[in-house]
Amino acid sequence: MANSYIEYTANGSTTSFAIPFTYTVASEVAAFVNGVSTSFTFTSPSTASISPAPANGLVVRFSRTTNLTTRAVDFSNGAILTETDLDNSNIQVFQASQEAIDTAQASIFKDADGKFNAQTRVIKNLADPVSAQDAVTKSWAETGASSQLALTVAAKTAAATSETNAASSATASANSATASASSATGAASSATAATNNGAAQVTLATAQVALATTQAGLATTQAGLATTNGATQVALATTQAGLATTNGAAQVTLATAQKAIAVTKASEASASASTASTQATAASSSATAAASSATGAASSATSAAASLDSFTDQYLGAKSSDPAVDNDNNALVAGALYFSTASDQMKVWTGSLWEIISPSNANQTNIDIVAGNIVHTEDLGSITAAITTGSGNSIDTVGGAIANVNTVAGAIANVNTVGAGIANVNTVGSGIANVNTVAGSIADVNRYANEYKISSSAPAGPSQGDLWLDTAASVLKYYTGSAWSGIISGITSVAADSSPQLGGALDGQNNNMTNIGTISGANLQLDFGGLS
Repeated sequence: MANSYIEYTANGSTTSFAIPFTYTVASEVAAFVNGVSTSFTFTSPSTASISPAPANGLVVRFSRTTNLTTRAVDFSNGAILTETDLDNSNIQVFQASQEAIDTAQASIFKDADGKFNAQTRVIKNLADPVSAQDAVTKSWAETGASSQLALTVAAKTAAATSETNAASSATASANSATASASSATGAASSATAATNNGAAQVTLATAQVALATTQAGLATTQAGLATTNGATQVALATTQAGLATTNGAAQVTLATAQKAIAVTKASEASASASTASTQATAASSSATAAASSATGAASSATSAAASLDSFTDQYLGAKSSDPAVDNDNNALVAGALYFSTASDQMKVWTGSLWEIISPSNANQTNIDIVAGNIVHTEDLGSITAAITTGSGNSIDTVGGAIANVNTVAGAIANVNTVGAGIANVNTVGSGIANVNTVAGSIADVNRYANEYKISSSAPAGPSQGDLWLDTAASVLKYYTGSAWSGIISGITSVAADSSPQLGGALDGQNNNMTNIGTISGANLQLDFGGLS
């Protein structure tokens, strides 16, 4: 199946045709009906319509011609290399290779038997032959053959005419000879009749014998004369027959010469056919070369595609989060790279996790600040001398604890936050003894945090004895083991207590007690004060 074109045989009613091949822009697709460019419209990216419907039996062809006037992508130094640009650049080369392959496969090629195959196609636009081995067109061959045939037919007609004339002459001579023979026969018959009459007259009268003998002699003389005339006529007929034979031979020679000419022309036609075969061989060689070039182009395109695929497997481009697979949805390979747009950093896949290989913009700023503040303050002596002195510059110590350094770097935002509140840190440092005290009782602190809650709704999963400040009711409550109960100072509602008791004497404060029910009790005492 072709890669860049499709052909249909029209049925006189179909107007919609599928476009199975890919294309970059619609203008690269053209339609032809029996070789004539025809307008059409796309009804979808893979369907085209021709209106009115092409007539039954006509060949409808849709083909793609990739624009090779300019490159699809012009790369420049320092530009970001994206998958889209690489794809577009290689698609242009890939489609051009497909079209070259289709052109080569549709050309005249050499079969396994060493003969050229035009694939049942007509060869057109062939020039008239010049050299003996040049190919010829149908028109040229038919014109040449017709001319040679006309010459042969004319020569044959002339020979036939000459032969007819010779036969006519021979027939006339034969007729003359026959006429002479008839005259001689008549004379002989007359002589015979005279003899018979003489014999009869001898019987009748001897007197007439002499006369009969004289007449017989006369008849004999006439017979001789008749014989001599007949021989002369026969000789004349023979001479005419010889002339006819000679003329016929000349005509045969002429016809033979015409035949030789026809054979020569046929040989020249064969030579022209041989030339056509040679040219077909050359055309096939050109087609083979074109096919080889197309194969080379396809190989180059394949190599480029493979290189591109390998590159995109190594560099995944810009992404907002750590990818789990490469751009082909395959497993990540160790050493794969991508640029994090979330942190503006390059990352590398170690085989198990993504590692940052470049600092963020903020960290780079801090690095630049540190680099600008590095001042050499110590003479370390000769380069060949051992470094034995120093004041707190233990690089090896830092290197041995690089994991801690990396941990700090990973939490640099927190470090910066602490740096901004260094005064508070110093305050805490001055009271470190209290901090240590709290740290020594951290279990009690944690227990307090678990047992005392402040919220507007009941805490979940409480334990018996837990405290809860209900901010909605402004009441401190404790958990009985099954429910929350309020802790209230003093008696705020006797009604809420089903069995209230007094811890001392009840002082009415000169207030009246109303709606009192039955007052009972063994030790009930009422003090009415002084009576007057």
